[in-house]
Amino acid sequence: MPRCASGSVKASPWWWNVPEGAAGRPLEGVSGGPPAVPAGGPLQGAVVVELGNLIAAPYAGMLLADLGARVIKVEPPAGDLGRRFGPFQGGESAFFMAVNRGKESVSFDTKSRVARQVLDNLVRKADVVLHNLRHGAMERLGLGEGRCRELSPEVVYATVSAFGSTGPYASRAGVDVIFQGESGMISITGEPGDGPRKTATTIGDYVAATNTALAVAAALAERPRRGRRVDVSLRDGLMAVQSGWNAIGLMAGAQPERTGTASVFLAPNQVFEASDAPFTLGIVSDRHFSLLCEAIGRPDLAESHPTNEKRMADRETLTASLTQVFKTETAEHWVGLLGGAGLPTGRVLTLAEALDDPQARLHRMLVEYDHPAAGRVRATGSPIRFDGGPALAGAPPPALGSHTREVLGEMGLDPATVEKMIEEGTATAT
Repeated sequence: MPRCASGSVKASPWWWNVPEGAAGRPLEGVSGGPPAVPAGGPLQGAVVVELGNLIAAPYAGMLLADLGARVIKVEPPAGDLGRRFGPFQGGESAFFMAVNRGKESVSFDTKSRVARQVLDNLVRKADVVLHNLRHGAMERLGLGEGRCRELSPEVVYATVSAFGSTGPYASRAGVDVIFQGESGMISITGEPGDGPRKTATTIGDYVAATNTALAVAAALAERPRRGRRVDVSLRDGLMAVQSGWNAIGLMAGAQPERTGTASVFLAPNQVFEASDAPFTLGIVSDRHFSLLCEAIGRPDLAESHPTNEKRMADRETLTASLTQVFKTETAEHWVGLLGGAGLPTGRVLTLAEALDDPQARLHRMLVEYDHPAAGRVRATGSPIRFDGGPALAGAPPPALGSHTREVLGEMGLDPATVEKMIEEGTATAT
């Protein structure tokens, strides 16, 4: 049974169980696949100091590590909060490992007698200071933007927060379900006539992290360097990815209705039920619809619904007619037939099926690496590719404090002082 970082036994839902001997595929790439971008990507030489918890800043830091940056993750002696979330493998959190590969972990009490020296020297070394701590926390640590500018005028100071660092909501706490609700996302998600729904993934964290990494990379590329402040809000990110829905609401002057899996712009463009399983179909032009009707032997539908405007106006009846046809054969049959006709169509896959898909394997979206405590670990790869291969940090996620001795020594502490901190519990090292 999995154990949390403290060693206490946790009751585990079925999906927490890591299969014995799960092999996955090696980090070096699957047979026939391209290798990863070698260590030393486009951000080689950049140093990022990350004070991050859970997902938003850690995922942004991991993207930067994948691109070649050296990311030094500063953690308290108990570690990033994400280390406490299961599932666990070898005592290590899969939740944490999913968003922290390629980093160094230095763990010490930021209130200790030597903390100021260490933190100041880290900022002096850094090209980027990245955090998603609560409003005011960095100032309490003595790492507010003003102080960091004194130490390193050209440092990129990147803040990822719930609602932004200024304004009436700056001090509010927030998690993903709050951002989905207050961005309008929950109001448009779900089936017609049903209650609102949230997306399964914590999408706000990943969108904000990606926005942050993009902004940081842009600031690092600027010549001459100006010491930019990057300020990213999780709620703003979700509002931005709904630009199409926002446009409809603004133009209509009313709330758009939920459409389930169906598009608000195009029809038919949704999930359909075959005789055995669901599949997806996306018709984006009148020509596509004509090809669809020819493939399924229903030319009458092309004649009665020649334009997208007509199909959208009559979508309910059209969907029922198509479903009647699709129920006569399997999803595999329709995906093969319609895909062969050049139409956008696909299967509805489970998470495991998606990671094991041939295209995903070729792109190395499932990777495997050796972790010093967890052993062989499987994880999601990078969606970014350079020169035919994925941008992917070669090092596994760090165990808590695995670089404490090295980094504290680099920041000017003598070995005896570091060992005393570890003995006193004001630093953690592995």
